[in-house]
Amino acid sequence: MNKNEYSEMQLDVIKELANVGGGNAATSISQVVNKMVNMSVPMIDILNYNEVFETIMPEDSEVIAVSMKMLGDGNGNFLFVCEPDKAEKLVQMMVPEGMEVTEEIEYSAISELVNIVVTSYLNAISKMININLISSVPALVVDMFGAILSSAYMESEQFDENVMIIKNEFIYEGNVVDAALYFIPRPGVLDNLFKLIGV
Repeated sequence: MNKNEYSEMQLDVIKELANVGGGNAATSISQVVNKMVNMSVPMIDILNYNEVFETIMPEDSEVIAVSMKMLGDGNGNFLFVCEPDKAEKLVQMMVPEGMEVTEEIEYSAISELVNIVVTSYLNAISKMININLISSVPALVVDMFGAILSSAYMESEQFDENVMIIKNEFIYEGNVVDAALYFIPRPGVLDNLFKLIGV
């Protein structure tokens, strides 16, 4: 997966699908938490390892990450990554006000949030091009960012040094919390999706 392989139109299509999925995710999250939550996708990009570590986050940063596999007519890994302070804000968004938040509740809330987001993205793609994409259950890990990203690559049998980044912004009660969703497709998956979409 190389940025130069894809046109601006193709990346715009992915961004549009992500925005549709994000809108659906925001609606679902709002219903779950009984608060108005909006979600936007301000950026989609393809970066190599070094660019990710230089511009997004150092590889030795401790992060909370949730991984989910994409299964069905296309395979790959989604990896949702945020720093602990941002995770805390997302948890506040997900749980009732005044609720005592244990580590177990924190991890459960983050996992559920990612489950809703990834499922919404996959549903948006599935409906647009009439294919079957499903997700695995979320798996949460706390570790160094570089180790987590490397592990996700090995699971996807992806041996180049590029990753697609879908920037997510969650807006609620005047707060804006950003996080990054990394998509690591199996080789050939993106090309097949673009062919089905017709771009």
